[in-house]
Amino acid sequence: MSAELHIANALRLAREDLEAARLLSGADNRNDAYHAQQTAEKMLLALLTSEGIRAERRDSHRIDVLRDLLPDADPFKARFAPLTFLTVFATTYRYPKDAGRIPARAERVELERVLVTLQAILTDLAEHFGVELLASDRLPAARSNPPRT
Repeated sequence: MSAELHIANALRLAREDLEAARLLSGADNRNDAYHAQQTAEKMLLALLTSEGIRAERRDSHRIDVLRDLLPDADPFKARFAPLTFLTVFATTYRYPKDAGRIPARAERVELERVLVTLQAILTDLAEHFGVELLASDRLPAARSNPPRT
């Protein structure tokens, strides 16, 4: 698969996860944070693809690890720093604890802030790569060059 197509479709899937996070948040469903995490993960994978960096499967849900793989010259790296806490919502958060209790859900105010941040990053990534987010999954990104400051 071409880098351009992979980038475009990762961003399209990120858009769908962001939409799911918003819908679930509006329904007061605890899985809203999981989809916020998935949004960040897919955007980071698109960036890593542009850099020619392949993440290990074991690290795929780890926002901190994926972010740290980006070169310091990538201006998006810093924008993901406040989002690394989302990792927990892809893993341990989704299952009962050893004692059987369900982990606390994401704080509503914090999640709303995160959704705004994710939307801004997604918009900027789509612009940088020339991706029509609502287009066919057969339409690649216009470019795959990594962002630089």
